[in-house]
Amino acid sequence: MKNALLVVNALLVVAVGFLLYKQFSGTSGANGASHAGPLLSKGKDSLLHKNAVFAYIDMDSIQEHYELARNVEREVEKKKSAITGELDKMEKSFKAKVGGYQQQSNAMTEEQALAARQDVETTQNQMMEKRQSLMDEFNNFVASKNMSVKKKIEEYLKVFNADGTFSFIFAYEPGLFYYKDSTYDITREVIKGLNEQYKSEKK
Repeated sequence: MKNALLVVNALLVVAVGFLLYKQFSGTSGANGASHAGPLLSKGKDSLLHKNAVFAYIDMDSIQEHYELARNVEREVEKKKSAITGELDKMEKSFKAKVGGYQQQSNAMTEEQALAARQDVETTQNQMMEKRQSLMDEFNNFVASKNMSVKKKIEEYLKVFNADGTFSFIFAYEPGLFYYKDSTYDITREVIKGLNEQYKSEKK
């Protein structure tokens, strides 16, 4: 789950960084002046004169303390165990079949040996297809659960920042930033609000 969220967050950081560059840097014209886009050049409340205020939430802490995220992680582990159990059962059944044919091999006619070999190959192909199907099912399940958690966080952050205090709220993951100032860490407040909302929705 964390790996999937990490990829999503990395893409968001790159996209936002590019937008910030485009919005606030401007481009130099022939006379050396900086030209902003039409949106930035309108009125005294232009974005050029507005300070961008950033904050961040620590995704490791969200994963550890947000009850919905913890429940989703348990659901994912349960699903993984169920699929692993099914694959193990299928593997044991296949080995038993192969072992049975091996025990009978000396007494088999050529026709029977050919039929046994074809049966083993067919069973092996079916196993491979079933394994792929189960893995696809698991990956889709994980993606869906991750998206449900991400959506809840996004929806709550809109409420949390309804007064427009922050221009951007980033999801912090180790490795995405070289430096972070804990002054702008709003993780604790967000987790508290998320859990209160989750408890309210469960009722």
